Amino acid sequence: QKQSTAAKEAFFLPAGAFHTAPDADNLKARLALLGIEASIQTTTRPDKGAWHRVRIGPYTNVEELNRARDTLKQNGVETTLIKVRE
Repeated sequence: QKQSTAAKEAFFLPAGAFHTAPDADNLKARLALLGIEASIQTTTRPDKGAWHRVRIGPYTNVEELNRARDTLKQNGVETTLIKVRE
């Protein structure tokens, strides 16, 4: 059982999804003011058009993740947790 072959887990916190890029940029800027770095992913869905998703992470450290979630919650940003295996 080798450690090097084990999949690493990373966590992301989706903070919002918007039809317009300026709305996504506004949320990203608001998060930056809280000291939280976010990225915007733009996806296009045939039925819904373009979506701009704001997500925070990746986090590999649970304490760091929980600190970020607490900060977000205190500032009215509800997040869900997404686990990704790398």
